[in-house]
Amino acid sequence: MEYKVDALVLRTADYGESDKMLTLFSLQQGKISAAAKGVRKAGAKLRFAAQPFCFAEYVLAQKGERRTVVSAANTDGFYALREDIGKFYAAASLAGVCDAILLDGIVNEELFLRAANALREMCEGDEAEALISFLIKALELSGYMLDLAGCAECGAVLEGRVYFDIAGGCFYCADCARGAGVSESTMQVLRKCAGEEYDADKVTGDGKARALKLLNAYLRAKTETRVKSLEEYLDLLNGEMPRAAGN
Repeated sequence: MEYKVDALVLRTADYGESDKMLTLFSLQQGKISAAAKGVRKAGAKLRFAAQPFCFAEYVLAQKGERRTVVSAANTDGFYALREDIGKFYAAASLAGVCDAILLDGIVNEELFLRAANALREMCEGDEAEALISFLIKALELSGYMLDLAGCAECGAVLEGRVYFDIAGGCFYCADCARGAGVSESTMQVLRKCAGEEYDADKVTGDGKARALKLLNAYLRAKTETRVKSLEEYLDLLNGEMPRAAGN
């Protein structure tokens, strides 16, 4: 049986002498795996379809539980992501998060569309902000929404230094302090990337790095998964070389 899916490549692994196994996030079937035959050979016709972050229409042949890529039509290769190390690691972080939170075969159309849009935004603009926006929405779709509206205890507007309780995903004002301290710049970055009102003067590079660190800690606490590429991207933002490659 053959059928078509629109899919993003989340992860690849070498298989045999010249093949790759692809982990795909598809619009129609959720997360699935498929073998791409001969794509490691020089000049392979489907080599593009086995590249990180490739967005294509894949024709898959299925026999039992095994799928094989028969052909592919490129939708968007997001080539700009491979020309900048920061954009590459941000995109790898997005792919790693999708791989971590998606269950095999469970369709999530909204997350798929948000992932594709976030990759486009990374190509064209600030990859850190695109990743933060995606993470906030991915957590929400997984049932772990961040409440940025006000203090979870007294309802006060969250201003100045605030506090974040990982267990509840809630923020608290200084008077009701509970959890770890969060800087004002971190909070303003989160508000901006969540589509809330924010103070543009307080959105800083350090604030973006700290916002990602907070989201990474929250993701690990709630899903018990570690996205290594996100940790590596944080290394880059902090002026360090990534510790290792991969998701």
